[in-house]
Amino acid sequence: MNALKYLFFSLSVAAFVGFALSFGQEALSPYRWPLLFGGIVLLSLTPNSRVIRAAFGTAVLAVLVFFVTQFLSDQSFANKSIDLTEDNRYTLTDGTRSILSELTEPVTINYYVTRDVDGTPASFKRHIPRVDSFLREIKSLANDGRITLNFIDPEPNTDEEDAALLDQVQQIDVTQDDKMIFGASISSLEKKTVIPIFDPEQETQLEFQVISAIAEVTMRNAPVIGLMSAHNLDIGGQSQQGWLFNEILKRSYDPINLSMQPLLNLPDAYEERDWGENPEFLDPEKIKLILLIHPAEITPQAEFALDQYLLRGGTVIACVDPLSMVAQQSARPMAPGMPPQGGTPPSSTLPELFKKHNVAFSASQIIIDRTYAQQNPTVLLLNKDAMPVEDDISLAPIQNLALLAAGGFSRLDKDRPIGPGLESTRLVESSYKYTFVDKQILSTQQGAQQLRFALGSRNESDEKQAYVTHLSGTFESAFPDGAPAEAEKTAEEKTDSQKEGSALSSGTARGNLYLIADSDFLYDGLAYQFQRFGQSGFVQTISGNGPFVLNLIDQAVGSKHLIGARARTPLYRTFTVLKDKEAELEKVAGDRINELQEKAAQANQELQKIRSQLTENNSAQSNSEYQAQIAEFRKAEIDARKEIREEQKAYQAQIDTLKAGVFWKSILIVPVAVILIGLLVFIWRRILTHAR
Repeated sequence: MNALKYLFFSLSVAAFVGFALSFGQEALSPYRWPLLFGGIVLLSLTPNSRVIRAAFGTAVLAVLVFFVTQFLSDQSFANKSIDLTEDNRYTLTDGTRSILSELTEPVTINYYVTRDVDGTPASFKRHIPRVDSFLREIKSLANDGRITLNFIDPEPNTDEEDAALLDQVQQIDVTQDDKMIFGASISSLEKKTVIPIFDPEQETQLEFQVISAIAEVTMRNAPVIGLMSAHNLDIGGQSQQGWLFNEILKRSYDPINLSMQPLLNLPDAYEERDWGENPEFLDPEKIKLILLIHPAEITPQAEFALDQYLLRGGTVIACVDPLSMVAQQSARPMAPGMPPQGGTPPSSTLPELFKKHNVAFSASQIIIDRTYAQQNPTVLLLNKDAMPVEDDISLAPIQNLALLAAGGFSRLDKDRPIGPGLESTRLVESSYKYTFVDKQILSTQQGAQQLRFALGSRNESDEKQAYVTHLSGTFESAFPDGAPAEAEKTAEEKTDSQKEGSALSSGTARGNLYLIADSDFLYDGLAYQFQRFGQSGFVQTISGNGPFVLNLIDQAVGSKHLIGARARTPLYRTFTVLKDKEAELEKVAGDRINELQEKAAQANQELQKIRSQLTENNSAQSNSEYQAQIAEFRKAEIDARKEIREEQKAYQAQIDTLKAGVFWKSILIVPVAVILIGLLVFIWRRILTHAR
């Protein structure tokens, strides 16, 4: 037995020697930690005392736990977690995995986080481990280990802090004297981008922030898309540097600003990109998609260019609007008290294309949808209930859309479908609880009141309106006589033009037309918002508007990797039960108020008739009968208006009571249920105790 102990002791000494030599011998370095662990195990077997062996066993167990933990931390499955969220927002999307698995260029992520700062906000303390784990996970999934992840702690007054500031990562003021850094720079070859701060409030956007940055720095040739708009997307906005959506668009695509005269701007685009000779039409092979935002006062020539683009197999995303608030804000008052003049026209449509494809769209009326309306009835917050197509890839990851003063699409000819001869799909639609109001109401003093009770006259049997609809297939031209500019040409000239192939009457490839009944939904405040930090800031996604349009673009250009990751926005849930009850109260109150208003108006009309008679016959002014009638009708009018005010107060009181009831039920149901369960358990235990 003693000989066996001597053997164990000798082997342990040899293991410790090997462990020491591994620091100087490269060949032994892979065996360093197994030698140390084996030496400790062998040494634990040599003592005679059970107490000493127990102590050694405890030490061996501690070392074993340490090494197993270290081993697991380096493996991809160590970063796995169970995602119990409804929409799996903490599980990597297939697109993210595809981007990581297809990496062909090395990517370096310099991850800067100051970990030891007094007064670090609790939200940042919780978010830092989440970012740590996420970055380790994407590193482990990268193709051939092409991602290099550098964890850097930029303590104050160090080279690491200077490197972070050089990479334009944002410093955050924690206290008056202390600052922290929590961001990253991502680079590949000569391209580099920065995430200035990992904002805890944007935790749902973490995956998109990182993976879109990786896609941006590894992309060598960005897809080209055409941009047409009556707005100038390069100016204004919260950042004063243009629309935030436009900034996001430029990160992944190469947009060509075609303005509202696309063919006039084509030669410069072809020359800049060395595409050769300009064919004088929009070519889907070169320009993968046309994004049309508020085409106010579109010319027939511009609409014809879009028509020909669709016939050649192009994709057009058209955002039209009955009332663009952005355009309305662009107008300037000529003088105090005068209505605004100039600026961009507030309404937009596609008259010839809509007429050809049987699309009804009013450029003068906005839709009020009770189911999705917010405190301001012109703002619609649409959830999954408004998205009937469950398997559409562009909408599948989208949880909400926000529209402002939107219109609706329906059939121009009720006997024919939208887009006859084409495949027509409603991607987003209204509820049945909607009505249209004239946009001029918004500028009147009674506008708010009329909007509030606008649903009193709605028809439950009306057909649903479409907020977003998709037409696809081989299109027929909306201009059967050729280009509008050629209308005055002779028959021989038209024949020569057709021989040159400059105008098509029917499609040669499958095209796609997406119609969206609002253009403001891509503007700052509805799609994105700019969060300032010091002298810079970052863009926050606040709805699914931008991600939805970008998903459509991804589909058109053949890149679907980012679909899903970018759409993880904050989830807003509408209280449909509460809104239904509010709608019932509004309908009853609205009907009653309308009756009283008619009564007051009738009394006022009778009063005006009597006054007119008195004016014609001066001797009747002293007639007591006329005076009695005047007093009677004046009292009727005053009483009616008083009842209107009382009815409005009663309606508001009912709404407040309803909301208070919902609030207290939500607050008290769980505590009361817990208390009742506790009492039942207590009574049951007392019964068992007495039974003994």
